[in-house]
Amino acid sequence: MGTKFTYALTLTIIGAVFRLLLYFTGFETERLNIGQYLNWAMLPVVFAVYWMALKAVREESPHKALTYGQGVGAGVLISLISSAMSSAYTWVHLKFINTAFADYQIELLRQRWAASGLGDAQMEQAEKMTRAMMGPGMSAVFALVVGVIFGLIISLIVAAFVKRAAPAGAEPPL
Repeated sequence: MGTKFTYALTLTIIGAVFRLLLYFTGFETERLNIGQYLNWAMLPVVFAVYWMALKAVREESPHKALTYGQGVGAGVLISLISSAMSSAYTWVHLKFINTAFADYQIELLRQRWAASGLGDAQMEQAEKMTRAMMGPGMSAVFALVVGVIFGLIISLIVAAFVKRAAPAGAEPPL
């Protein structure tokens, strides 16, 4: 499990550093309307880390073989470990670093709600529900669930390219 944990830790550290960069540059606060789209810039980096991780898992296996199922399984395990660590970081980040994140998010959402024609009473009700979902605890839970789902999707894609059959006559990898 050393290789999988190493790559999961790599994903977590990259994500935490990226989130801190967004925070310190104002893209997670005053310029959140732009910052929310910058998160998509991480997608190629995440794909690259999964690619390297599954290749490393393949190279460690007997005969340097990896079935599609083993690749997906390894990728999901990596995403589960990384998502658990990222979830803990999300809680710390929102509890101690960017404590006003919900306020910035609500401000952005209020602009959108007003543009769509919601009244003040409807916006107040929507704000209460949104604030309840944006606390550090719920955000950490969402980070875990969404991280595993995205990890599964990325693993399904990357494993299709990284898989390699065992040489003829060799035992199938476990």
